[in-house]
Amino acid sequence: MAKSLRSKHRRKMRNIKRQHFAKRELDTLKKIAAKDAEDLKEIQDVVTMRSADEVKAEAKKKAEAMEVDKQGKVYNKKTKQDEHGHYPQWMNQRAVKKHKKKLAKAKKKPGKKIKW
Repeated sequence: MAKSLRSKHRRKMRNIKRQHFAKRELDTLKKIAAKDAEDLKEIQDVVTMRSADEVKAEAKKKAEAMEVDKQGKVYNKKTKQDEHGHYPQWMNQRAVKKHKKKLAKAKKKPGKKIKW
C-alpha cells in the first residue's frame, strides 16, 4: 500500500473502527457460545455414540449387496442395471454401449476377469 498522507489516515481510521467493533463482536460471540453450550447439553441426551468400527461394518454390509442411488433405485454393481434392466439416468448412451461391450467380452472368456 502507498505511504501517502491520505492512505495513512485511512489505515489509522480503519484500525480505530476495528477496535470499536471488536468489543461488540466479542460480546455477541460470548452470547452465541453460551447458547451453543446449552444446546449441546440437550443434544447429548438425544444422540447415541457409536464407534467408527461399527459404522464401517454397517457400510460394508450395505455396499456388498447392491448400490442404491439418490432416488432409491437399486443397481447391480456388475451390470449397472436396476431390477427392470434399465441403466442409471446419469449414464449416457455412449457409456452404456461401452459397458455392454465389456460385459459381452467377459461372457466370451469365462476364465479371464475384466477389471471394473
